[in-house]
Amino acid sequence: MKLYPLLLCALLAACSSQAPSDTAKNTNKQNSQNAANKAADKIKPKGEFAQIDISKSQQAMDAITSGKGETINTILKAPNDYAPPVLYLISAIMFDNDYQDQATFWFYAAQLRARSDANKSGDETAHAAVSQLNQRFGAKITPYSMSNPQRLQAIVTQALEWDAEQTRNYDARWIALQSKDVLTESTVDFAPKEKWQEIDALTRNQFRQGLEQALSKLKQPAPAN
Repeated sequence: MKLYPLLLCALLAACSSQAPSDTAKNTNKQNSQNAANKAADKIKPKGEFAQIDISKSQQAMDAITSGKGETINTILKAPNDYAPPVLYLISAIMFDNDYQDQATFWFYAAQLRARSDANKSGDETAHAAVSQLNQRFGAKITPYSMSNPQRLQAIVTQALEWDAEQTRNYDARWIALQSKDVLTESTVDFAPKEKWQEIDALTRNQFRQGLEQALSKLKQPAPAN
């Protein structure tokens, strides 16, 4: 199986909401795929990194970016089977197709899971992947969500409650493939699996606190001129 440096490289390269023309779109798609392939060729995970199974998420991403929109319905039937970057991707597609509230739910669900997975990594550089995903896929969703604090609170609360009731079936170590360690190490610096649920719960609490702080700032009246 060909390994990208997970989904992030391919997602950021291949998923553009711009569609100026068919010719330009095809050219951009080819250039993006070439960029993803070059990045994949440069990074060759070793040891435990090479054993991280991202195949199902990668196949889903490839199907979506090749135009197989029905793949999204498959993902939504079993979202726990897919790594967070896949959920980020479908959130962006939903938003562009006027399903803004659903898009917001999946964006924050993806962000929550990505953050908790980064919190399991002993390599702090893994957190950069979360920031990149948030910036890339939150360009439209974040301003939309921030424009209505009550709606934001309701949707993020729903995402937190949903995640707490779920069992994640994907390998949380996908995030390790985004860390600097993947370039030089063969052992993944990651929390033991028996600690994952505890870290997930802690991250949900932190996420909720962050939401409350953000809402408090949003509700503050604008300073008088």
